Amino acid sequence: MTPFLLAAGALVLAAQDKPAFDPSGLRPFTERAVYMDKYETGLYPGGKNDLPAPHRAAGERLAASLQPLDPDGKPSPEGKILALVLGHSNCNLYFSALGRRLKQNAALLHPKFELVNAAVGGQQLPEIAQLQGKVWDQAKKLLSAPGSSDRQVQVLFLHTTYHTWKNQAQVPPRPFPQTMQQMQADLAKVLRHAAGLYPNLKIAYLTSDGFRHFTGWEPGVWQESFAIKWLIESQIRGEKGSEFEGPDRSLPWLHWGPYIWDNAWTRDYFSDGVHPAPKAQEIFVDKYWAQLSSDSISRAWLLAPSERK
Repeated sequence: MTPFLLAAGALVLAAQDKPAFDPSGLRPFTERAVYMDKYETGLYPGGKNDLPAPHRAAGERLAASLQPLDPDGKPSPEGKILALVLGHSNCNLYFSALGRRLKQNAALLHPKFELVNAAVGGQQLPEIAQLQGKVWDQAKKLLSAPGSSDRQVQVLFLHTTYHTWKNQAQVPPRPFPQTMQQMQADLAKVLRHAAGLYPNLKIAYLTSDGFRHFTGWEPGVWQESFAIKWLIESQIRGEKGSEFEGPDRSLPWLHWGPYIWDNAWTRDYFSDGVHPAPKAQEIFVDKYWAQLSSDSISRAWLLAPSERK
């Protein structure tokens, strides 16, 4: 792996003579560089971007057990396989776009699969981690629709950030790694709560936000991938409190969704410097569809049986 030694707090002067972080030295996690000559990137242990074989095997086993459930959570050919989305405004835009792609490809999908987008603007991880409020209320409302219930949720998509919409006060980066360790704890808190609310939830996909240089929050948003990485690795190592099945089940089985952070994104990738413009949404959708339609775990519950061969 190639090291990069750019310090987390490196600053340059912006055009308006305010300090601004220069993101050019940061590399995407998937390039497997070493951060600050100490912290391993790569999505999974060992700086790799592929699931370890035992964790994949467990995910495949769980995925094979997903089936349409009626509102009481009982198997039924007339039931549903619900995938719930939790997150903030960027999440809502990304997954609304993904929902449109899924509708376009409806002929390829399991006829009982439904995406339920409960993401709400202004609800970042600190708000969601309160375990009450707008996102949870929206999820409850959507899952109360006729023929739907929380017992049909079997997949979760959590796309979130630890930062507000814009750093107008030019606040410097918070301490690393302590802030990302706290984010890891809050992610686990949310997922633990979801596992309690949705008793048939088995699989969760985690994604970090895209490039946020124009909000003034880099390198903080780039660093957030460490929180996801460390949480998934804790489950892969079998740490207490990360169990995904059995009497001690605490979390759903965890998996990375596509990684989208890219410091080559210019202002035209955003509608207002914060929210992804259509071209950024398309990148997200292309990556998520490519993963979901090809991966052995998601194919088992997303695609129609005739498309899984």
